[in-house]
Amino acid sequence: MMKSPALSWKEVLTGDTKHTITGDVRIIEAFPIPQLQTERRVWIYLPRSYNDETRSYPVIYMHDGQNMFNQATSWGTEWGVDETLEQMTIGDPALEAIVVAVDHGGDQRNDEYNFTINTEYGFGGKGEAYAEFLAETLKPYIDSHYRTLAGAEHTMMIGSSFGAYISLYTAIRYPAQFSRVGGISFVMWQDNGAMIRLIQQSALSPTLRLYLSIGELETDNPDFNRIASEHVALLNQTLTAAGVEDSRIRFDVIPGGTHHESTWGPLFAEAHRWLIQP
Repeated sequence: MMKSPALSWKEVLTGDTKHTITGDVRIIEAFPIPQLQTERRVWIYLPRSYNDETRSYPVIYMHDGQNMFNQATSWGTEWGVDETLEQMTIGDPALEAIVVAVDHGGDQRNDEYNFTINTEYGFGGKGEAYAEFLAETLKPYIDSHYRTLAGAEHTMMIGSSFGAYISLYTAIRYPAQFSRVGGISFVMWQDNGAMIRLIQQSALSPTLRLYLSIGELETDNPDFNRIASEHVALLNQTLTAAGVEDSRIRFDVIPGGTHHESTWGPLFAEAHRWLIQP
């Protein structure tokens, strides 16, 4: 399959719908995912200085692409990643980064963002193929078409909920490609301990750096909220036991934080500032 070219969002999202996109955002409408025998829209945000300079930039890979830049395409509320980066880099160009966001697959989302199958709820199992796509198909394409700092130490992956989960999985499976992980509202209730076992059995990258968060009010179920918080604390402990230095993990409990874009979007800036450090 041939990849359709990256076009300005204004050439792709036509019609009378009001869009809330800021800066240089481009779209590949049908990027092939051979590992899943499908194709998906991919969004590419280029930094403020990209067209005026010749330097290369770190890259942030994200999931749930339809929610990152545009209210009109979001499944609820957009994160505002474009506005956030446009503002935060005015006074600090060192924070500039390319952002590559892949749309989720609708009813395939839970399957693609989990590498094990949850038999009770009947989802999962396609995460390995999705991670392979990110590492072996999408990243090489981006590195060959844009001025990127291609090393793992300059390559971030940020997601929320199952998007956080698949971000960590991908970095563990592909340490030569990704070593910066933002896991916002990180959940692993669904995997019967598979992530913990994977960490214990894997040789983790010495350059791995993580931002992890959980909201105090992820749901309206206090028991779930307590367990979710305990899970992220366990994840933190397991990572340090596996050799990741404490100084390379940030774990925030968000006061009043919920399992919603209204919490996740504002945390993007904090995650990015933490992950872009050496």
